[in-house]
This record gives sequence, structure tokens and C-alpha cells, in this order.
Amino acid sequence: MGTTPNRSAVQLSLSDSRHGPATSASWIGRLVMLGHRAARWHERHPDRQLVIALSVPARDLAATLIGCGWMLATPAPRLQSAREVSASIKRGTPVRMVTDTRVVADFFHGVDTALDRIRLSAQWPFERIRALAVLPSLDGPRVRPLDRPGAVTRMAGLADGWEARMCRPPADLALIGTLSWLREDATAFLGRGGELEPIATILLPEDSHAATWSTKLYAASRLEDDLLLPGDLRAVILDGGTASTYLPAIEAPVVIAVLDRSLADESAAEMIVQYRNSRGNPVSVEHDLHWPPPAGTEALGFWVSL
Repeated sequence: MGTTPNRSAVQLSLSDSRHGPATSASWIGRLVMLGHRAARWHERHPDRQLVIALSVPARDLAATLIGCGWMLATPAPRLQSAREVSASIKRGTPVRMVTDTRVVADFFHGVDTALDRIRLSAQWPFERIRALAVLPSLDGPRVRPLDRPGAVTRMAGLADGWEARMCRPPADLALIGTLSWLREDATAFLGRGGELEPIATILLPEDSHAATWSTKLYAASRLEDDLLLPGDLRAVILDGGTASTYLPAIEAPVVIAVLDRSLADESAAEMIVQYRNSRGNPVSVEHDLHWPPPAGTEALGFWVSL
């Protein structure tokens, strides 16, 4: 984060609607802060894999909130100007463009030098373009309104460079669990001081209709089919017992497993303890990460060599 507020002062709220009613509780901010603390720990220990296992009374929204904290810890990228980018790419290259009001994912078709415009499916004056970046792939043009930074993203110091962030957001986080639940959690709203913003604006989950996306969502059942996770992931959040059983196979530098105590099956918890006992070195979440767990939440932390 650009600024890190005192954790005892952060009181966040959740709602199913932008206009409330909202539920405010200390555990909401604590879970968001865990993602941030894990990102900072990784910066200090790049050669170690941090593993945190959480046992929560119910895991609703927990993985999503932790993921928000991870995303809020990443500053905006430094991008070349739109003119510089357009001068260095070939026709047909997929790109993402951000203007004052829109996010456009489309294919580059050249530059009209006479009119000083970039050609995508439509032509756009360079003076309206705030950020432009090349995409690795694109299945078709997409255009969406540009969401503005809300109270939580402003608190994190991410309002500066917002257009660059929306143009090339971090792409190093994956959430693995029950896909329908993860997608539903991402439709909730997170706020502070009575102002709510979509969690999707922070998390930027992959979506077939989104013009900008970041966080990858995977069904835990697909791991059984030898799903290969991208090698550039820096954090993976395992939501639930089924996803958590794949912990030993995850090679990302940060892995956070969320276990639900409302379920009787303790096999995932036992596996994590065995993994810690065989390979792990202890990490205190309170002293090493400076993160006190919320009431009713138990946390186990350790690291293994990468």
C-alpha cells in the first residue's frame, strides 16, 4: 500500500449492494490486512515460500477479502506513453487502453498520423488516452466504463496512477475453491466510512466480459485434472478443505489456506500440520507478520525453501 493505516483504526464494512445496508466489523479489515502483510513478508523473504493456514468459524468472503489485501499492496505500474507503445507494436496486437471514462480491450490497427489518432475497432485521439499496454492474448473486443477508486483503494494510496493500474493490473494472484462461490463473493461491496466500492474493482477477477482483469479464479476440482497454474503467480489462496489438500503442489511464494470449522472433515488441517512438521520452519503471524488474528480465528504460519 502507498500508506499503511494503523490496523487497530481500520474498520471496514461489507454489503451486498452499493447502497447498503452494510455490516461493519473488525474482522473484515483484519482479513484484508492479512493479504497486505503476506505481500510485505514476501518482499523481505523472496527465497522462501510463506504458508498460512486459517481456521475460521465460516469461510464466507474470507478468501476474497485476503485477496483484496494482496491486490491493495501492489502499486501502479510505470507505463510508457501511448505514443511510445503504439510506435513499437505490430498491427493485430491485442492491447488495453484506458481513457478518462472507459477501459477498452481491442486489437491495434495502426495510427492515423494526420488526425493524431490510434486505430482500434474505432479511432481514438491520443489526447484522450491515459494509458496503453500490450495484452498477451484477447478473444475479442471489450469496452467497459472506467470505475473510479473508492474509499478502500484511496486509503491504500492507489488513486495516483489509477489509469495505469487499470490498464496493466498485477496478474500474480489466484483464488482456488468452489468457483461459483468465489464469483459470488466478488460481487459484494467493501467500504469504509459509509462509502462502498465493488470488490470486483479491487480484485479484478477474470471474467469473459471484463475489459480489465487480474485475479485468476480456479475450481478446486480442476486441480485433480493436473491443472498447471501459471508460473508467474506470487500468491495463491486456497478456499476450503478440498483446495487446501493441494498445498504441497503449489509453488507460489505465498500460499494461504482457509479452512471452515463448520465442517466436520479435518483431513485438510491434518495434512497441513504434517506438511509443516516435515518441511516447515515456524512463522509467528502476530510477531513476524504483525497480524493479530480476528476473534474466533486460529492461524498457523510457516515457511519452506523455494
